[in-house]
Amino acid sequence: MRKAYIVIFSAVLLVFPQWLSAINAVASINASVGDVKVTRQNRQINGRKGLILNDGDIITTEKNAKATILFRDGSVIRLYQNTKFIIEQSVENQSAHRGFFNRFRLSFGSLWGKFTKNRQRTDIKTPTATCGIKGTSVALTQKATTLDVSLSSGSVELENEDEKIELEPGKMIEGITKRGSFKEKIRDIPYRILIKPDTKKIELPTAGNTAKFSFTLQIIDVKSMLNVSKAARVLISVPSDKIEFPESIRLNARGYLRVTATIKPFQQADYGNGRIEVTAVAESERYMDIGTGQTVLTYDIPQKNPRILKIDANSGAIN
Repeated sequence: MRKAYIVIFSAVLLVFPQWLSAINAVASINASVGDVKVTRQNRQINGRKGLILNDGDIITTEKNAKATILFRDGSVIRLYQNTKFIIEQSVENQSAHRGFFNRFRLSFGSLWGKFTKNRQRTDIKTPTATCGIKGTSVALTQKATTLDVSLSSGSVELENEDEKIELEPGKMIEGITKRGSFKEKIRDIPYRILIKPDTKKIELPTAGNTAKFSFTLQIIDVKSMLNVSKAARVLISVPSDKIEFPESIRLNARGYLRVTATIKPFQQADYGNGRIEVTAVAESERYMDIGTGQTVLTYDIPQKNPRILKIDANSGAIN
């Protein structure tokens, strides 16, 4: 009888290996471009879209490669080329105030992250300093011996061996070292992306159809609010798979582009609160001086169809 149990359990392992490996799943790869690898327990996996990520996974990107990681709390991290990123631990608080604590490591390379407000606390450790993150849009670049940080919104606490500070939104620091002060290196982020939809209220399509909406992307000087001639690739981040943007978005030499997005029919679970935040970020470690742009789109939530009761006048039966 015992042998029969062993045979059955072995069969389960063969049939459901992916289900078992996802027991401690903390994130997934939402997009992958180029040579992306995931190292898990001394074996290497191609970093493809849809791959489940676990505690302890090491994600590396080679030259010209990128990967987007989506976490359980809705936070998003975009890894740029020549980067090594480690998911050390992600813990979910199961109390009434559900939240997540994440501990990551950026060994080298660059990332941009958008971290969900009020639902997570994330520490990213680098060879130079530790970044404590709350509800934030932040970019990091870890070089050989220095760290650059650019904070568009939210809060980041930076700590090296000598000092701890809280960086204000709209500020950046270049050349953070393992020892020494941060303060003399802090400066304003000079530019940001302006995202202007033609209308902030979008129309959701009916089943079987799609809808379109257009918007303008533009790099501006934060102080003068004037346009800046600065070409850049742009990533659009939106917490919905029902709104699709072009895969490749590149601003022209004037730092300007018109973009059209496609809206697919929403399901009941997609409606949320009738608001959706769209974020535009310059797509490279070279653009730490360009802050992210954000806009909020709204839409009407369809009312549920009222139930019609038919009552037979003679019998009183309800149909």
